[in-house]
Amino acid sequence: MKKLISVLLATAFLLFAAVALSGCRKKNYELVLITDPAGIGDRGYNHGAWEGMTEFCIEKNIDCRYLTPLNTEKDTLLSVIRSAADNGAKVIVTPGSCFEEAVNEASAEYPDVRFILLDGQPRAAGAQIADIRKNTSSILFRSEQSGYAAGYAAVTDGYVRLGFVGGVADADTYAYLCGYLQGAEHAAEVFGAEISAAVHFTGDKLENDANTAMAKKLFAEDADLIFVCAGNAGKSVIKAAEEEKSYVICSDTDGRYASTRVVTSAVKNIGTAVKAVLRSVYDTKDFEYVYGGKRVYVGAAEGCTGLASYVINDSNGNAFDRLFKFTKTDHDELLSKLSSGSLTVKDSVTVSAESGYATAEELTEQLRLDNITVTVIQ
Repeated sequence: MKKLISVLLATAFLLFAAVALSGCRKKNYELVLITDPAGIGDRGYNHGAWEGMTEFCIEKNIDCRYLTPLNTEKDTLLSVIRSAADNGAKVIVTPGSCFEEAVNEASAEYPDVRFILLDGQPRAAGAQIADIRKNTSSILFRSEQSGYAAGYAAVTDGYVRLGFVGGVADADTYAYLCGYLQGAEHAAEVFGAEISAAVHFTGDKLENDANTAMAKKLFAEDADLIFVCAGNAGKSVIKAAEEEKSYVICSDTDGRYASTRVVTSAVKNIGTAVKAVLRSVYDTKDFEYVYGGKRVYVGAAEGCTGLASYVINDSNGNAFDRLFKFTKTDHDELLSKLSSGSLTVKDSVTVSAESGYATAEELTEQLRLDNITVTVIQ
């Protein structure tokens, strides 16, 4: 009977997951990362979460593993979460908003398991309001700080025709946009530059010909560099940049590896955030008081926002080598000001239109942009 159970468990894990930290044959791991289908080799959220988790586990001599689902359907994600919990997981880490509904259900089913949802908030299907139980933490990022660094770096490097492409009009995308424009405004004041900024929302997060054509038009008529915060539509913008010989700043994760046209990326340091929460579980043992049942925003003060600052798998790599003037020293000084609070960044504007899209006037007036001419392109 034990042999049969082992075979069934092994089959289930082969269907849903890849086993990490080979060399240990045990099947029960108390700390589990569940990736999206891209797996830990995505050089993005999954890679960052796994990197942070393994660094912590090596330090603490804790066994961990990752599971990779076949797709992002809620039932699939929930099945993988249940598999981890039923096989002994005490802490489950999930990176990305695709896990919101699955974590919402799983956290109710497994009250003794701690869930760490990165860059997302657990919620029921169709619900607008998050439902964060005591065994769950929702870790969100101060994207306006990373956006600020992107705008400041762009203008420092001499770009005066800026573009911004957003996907949907959500809070995170607007935080990036607001930070980007404020960072560009600050740099424009420092260097005495006059800046134009063309803002466009695709209304989706898709890689398609329409978004490539839109980006090509922006590059041809309005911008030499585009900051893109639009999910997979970012691939369309990168393709347009390659064809138009223009430049891109990516968001969320490091887009350096997608194209030489990506000069830098405004990132969320997922691994750093993971380690901070794990310390509250294993070291200080105050998870329930600091993180449990809460949405916790992390930023420069926690080492979780800014520009991409290292090259994956290259300890001698220079992540700032595609910028001409803005250096790592400049970046560190900027993050120090953001961390200390001596430099604050507005993360939103009040939008009057029911569509949720701000006008050029709303962005200009509320962000106090004196050196930037904003154009909103429909």
